[in-house]
Amino acid sequence: MDESLCRGELTLEGPPSIAEALEVDNKFAPPWLSVSCRHEGSVIVCNVEVKECREPRRILSLRNTLIDILLCYRAALESLRAAERR
Repeated sequence: MDESLCRGELTLEGPPSIAEALEVDNKFAPPWLSVSCRHEGSVIVCNVEVKECREPRRILSLRNTLIDILLCYRAALESLRAAERR
């Protein structure tokens, strides 16, 4: 049985509303991939875990998921800034 586990964590500055937007619904994720985001103080902490990550494709899934979170974070932050300017 393969017990390998890969983890990635992002710590980003932002309000609770962005953390809520980034919190994903894991029901469509494969059973070996888990993503969670939460707000702590003035930062957003997102964790990505991949079970049985010895396969290169799973490691790439970890990287791609982290990149997706960063892209969504940037879009949410830009949307909030645009709304504040109005």
